[in-house]
Amino acid sequence: MVLSRDPMCVHCLARGIHTPARDVDHIDNEPSNNDLDNLQGLCGPCHSRKTAADMGKRVAYGCDVLGNPLDPDHHWNK
Repeated sequence: MVLSRDPMCVHCLARGIHTPARDVDHIDNEPSNNDLDNLQGLCGPCHSRKTAADMGKRVAYGCDVLGNPLDPDHHWNK
């Protein structure tokens, strides 16, 4: 149901990139909370980055070919 609702990665789409969603992510990082409002479709790389960040790990996004930061929280992307 989630991937039919979110066929494109929610995080990539927010940056204007169209990437198919392959994973279902728990937004609040609580695996027992399976409410549809708590689930989103993400591509594999975005899901891995979000999960690592949720676990307190430092996550690097890198830059696009023009040198613009890919991190959605970077001040240039605000």
